This record gives sequence, C-alpha cells and structure tokens, in this order.
Amino acid sequence: MRRIFGRTLLTVLGVGACAPDDPYAGGRDLLPPLTTDDALVWIDRARDEVLFVLPTATDLQVRRTTVGDEQTQVLWGAVTRDRASVLALTVPASPKEEDVDEQLHRLAADGKGEPVVYDVHAPFTAAALSPDLRRAVLFFGSDSGAEPLHNANQIAIVDLDGEGARNVTLNGFGGALRSVEFPGQQVAGEPAPIVIDGAPHDIVAFLAASEVVLMDMDDPALDQVAIPLGADIGFEPTRTLLRPGNPLFTDPVLFVLSAQGPEVGMLTLQGEADGSGFTAQISLLPVGESSGDLVYYDGASVPYLITVGTASGSLVFTDIRTQGGFRVELGAPARQVLLRDAVRDGATIRQAVAWAQGGTMLSTLDLDGIADSLGRKPRHLKIETGIDALVQLDNDRVLIGSGTRLYVVDFPSEQVTPLSSQSPYDPRGSALVGDRLLLGTAGQQYVSTVDLATLNPESMLLDATISGFHYLAGPKQIVVTHDDPAGHLTVVDPAAPSRATSHVHWGFLLQGVLDQE
Repeated sequence: MRRIFGRTLLTVLGVGACAPDDPYAGGRDLLPPLTTDDALVWIDRARDEVLFVLPTATDLQVRRTTVGDEQTQVLWGAVTRDRASVLALTVPASPKEEDVDEQLHRLAADGKGEPVVYDVHAPFTAAALSPDLRRAVLFFGSDSGAEPLHNANQIAIVDLDGEGARNVTLNGFGGALRSVEFPGQQVAGEPAPIVIDGAPHDIVAFLAASEVVLMDMDDPALDQVAIPLGADIGFEPTRTLLRPGNPLFTDPVLFVLSAQGPEVGMLTLQGEADGSGFTAQISLLPVGESSGDLVYYDGASVPYLITVGTASGSLVFTDIRTQGGFRVELGAPARQVLLRDAVRDGATIRQAVAWAQGGTMLSTLDLDGIADSLGRKPRHLKIETGIDALVQLDNDRVLIGSGTRLYVVDFPSEQVTPLSSQSPYDPRGSALVGDRLLLGTAGQQYVSTVDLATLNPESMLLDATISGFHYLAGPKQIVVTHDDPAGHLTVVDPAAPSRATSHVHWGFLLQGVLDQE
C-alpha cells in the first residue's frame, strides 16, 4: 500500500518543533464528512469553511470555500439527492448578534464556483429534499429544543434550480410538524406531479400529530389543505403512499399509515369546483389491526390496499371502493412488505415479499390469483440466524444482514447464500455498484467486495480501523476515513482492491490552514 502524505505534514512538523503551543488547538469544529460524487466534504464551523477533498489517481486535491463570516456559524450541512451540491445553513454565531439573517448556501459538489445563497429567516434544524431534485423544504425537527422561542410549524420552500425561498406557516389543527414527504415522486431526478381532475400538482405532505397538511409547491399562493385524522382515536401519521388514479379508481388517493390502531387514512384527492386548487375527501379504512407497512395492488377488477398485520403475521387486502376485504395468514412474523415481478409459465405477475426484523422467514405470495382463496398460498425462505436488515438489490435479489452473516437471496431460484463476515452488516458502510457489493464497516479493518453474479468475496486489510465508508461515483473509488484530527484516509480501487493499488493520505485537513494564520 503506497503512503502519500500531503505537503502540509512537513510544514506542521516544522512549526511544532519551534513553537511552544499547538496553533490548531481548539481552532476547529468539524462536522462529520459528507459524500458527493466527487469529494468528501468537511464543514469547519470554527473557521466558517467548507473543505472539499477530491481523490485523484494517486493524490488529493483540497479546496476551501468560505461560508458566512465572523457573525455567523454553520448549523448543519447536507448533500442533495443527486450528490451534485452541498447545502449549509448559517445562523447567528451568538444570541447577541442582531440583524443577521439565517441563510442556506448551495455549493457545487467539487467546491468550484461561488455559492448560491437563499434567505430563509429561521434557524431550521432539518431539511427534506424532493426526489425530483427541484426543492428543499426546511423545517424544525425534533432537535429544536435549543431555540428559546420558535414557530414549530414554520417552513421554508427553497427552489434549488433557482435562487428563491418562500417562507410560510402551516395552517393545521395544532399538531407540531414531525416529518415531510413528497408522495408523488418515486423516481430520482424526474418531476412527477400528481394529476387531479386533469391538472398537475406538485404536492408535499406535512405529517403532524393526528393530521396531515398538503400543499402544492407549484402554486404561487401555496394554498394548504389541512386534514384531521382522528385525535380521539389516537391516529398518529407515520408515512404516506400515493396511488395514482386509473380506470379501476379514477381519483388519486393518498394513504396514511398510523403508528397504532386498526385504520389506515384514505385521502381521495379531487379538484375544487372552481378550478382553483384541490381538496381531499377523508375516510378511514378498517384493516382490523395495527399495520407495519402498506402497498397498493390492482387485481383484474379490484383496486387493493395491502397492509401488513403485525399482530397476526398476515397480509390484509382491502378493496378501496367497498372497504371489504380478506386476510392471508403468512405463518411467520411480518412487519414490512415489498412488491416484485415474478415469472410464472412465461407470464410476469406481481409477488409480495413480507418479513419482520428479528424474524427468520421471508414470506412470498403470488398475487395473480389472490381473488381466489385457493390461490392464497405463501411460500417461505429460511434465514437461519434471523433478519437484522434487508436491502433490495434489484427485482430478483435482496441482501440480508444477520449478525456476522450476510445472506444473498435469489427469488427466482429460491436460493439463500450465506456469507461470513467479521462484523455485523451496516447499510451505511456499503454501496452497490453494478453487480459488485462494496463493504467497509466502521470499527473493523477490512474493505470487502462481493461479486453478486458469482457470489465470490474479496477482502483487503487496512493499516487502521475504519471510522467511515464512502463511495465516490465520479472517480469510482472507495474512500474510507480513519480517526485522526489531522485527517487520515485510504483510497481503494473497488474493481481490484489490494494494498498495492491503494494509497493513504494524512494531514489533508490541515492543508492550507497555515497560509490563513
């Protein structure tokens, strides 16, 4: 493994030899690194800087961009969904600072060019990024207790493809905002307005205690539709699911899952009579027990909502037109469900796959004959050591973490292949690139790759323990960081991981700092 040390190292050592005090002691406040397609990005709150570290074939490029000034500090940073931009929110550095506005800064992922700055007028603690990449919704999350007084339902809608930000307060029924979702958007990078009575609406859903507030972000007036969902029955919205309108049920429907209770909220979206906007008809679908997950499925003549009954380990099918239905007992614990395409006798059908964290079974159920009770026959795939985490690799395969075991499950062949690991699988320490799974779990010293076509694993030993795993899609490199205040990382070729082709860098977090003193 080649060791490449930045030029800063010799400079730092020279200064340390002649100076009695460490010039960097207490002078940095780094947030955890962010991953873009091209760089690892550190935000130094003490120096009001964003540090971009870009690996090349054998070296590192380091770029610094100033964000804010001595009157501000960076509250948090984030990366956009396409990993092409870095966002940083600056707030007053002290409560004594007056006439200092909160601002969101958008920087290019490689650190080049000037930031785009948006005035957002509040120290928001969280951001929801729309899958179509057009907008960020800033709001006060659950960690907003440090603010002496703030409007818990104040938000800002930031147009990331422009330079504007709109500030608004949600008009609900008193419940504090808990989460933000974009129910119509399913494919990253593609605008997906919800068509209501022939008109498109780019709807964002705000989930609060016992209520949901809907807003069309394309509406200049940002009119809101506030929907109470039953405080008296303890309805607690946790997530939404959009079913677009089609011939079986012509109006689009927004389903709302509750944390508890035997109902699912059904919001039928319809246009206002005067054409000014949209409204929602509210009903509660009785599904019989608390649900862990939900999907929709159109049978030959019936539009079904499928929920996972967590108490009974079943899939509950509800006709959304009549509210009638039935359940299929799975014979195994279940809390989550996904739908995939399966091939039977040359025809493609839909198949449900259900499981529960801590359970030992994957249950599969073909849906093409679900209207006939004779067709309701689940099958099972055994996971010997239990399910800790499940990641869908593609239509035919899932990856299951289970203690120090990894299982690759192939549904068409119903094959379960176990792989042994030195440490438990952590989805944050992995990436999928084509048919190659990349692994680098924090706390251990190995970077591993698995060829998912052949299920052949390879591993290489590092010289230091991993603190963070990152995959940079631009240069197609694995970068693992190691704990060191000066900056320590290893760059690995994922196509051929070896010590001979990897290179190590130390001291890059200090590169250029002396020039600023």
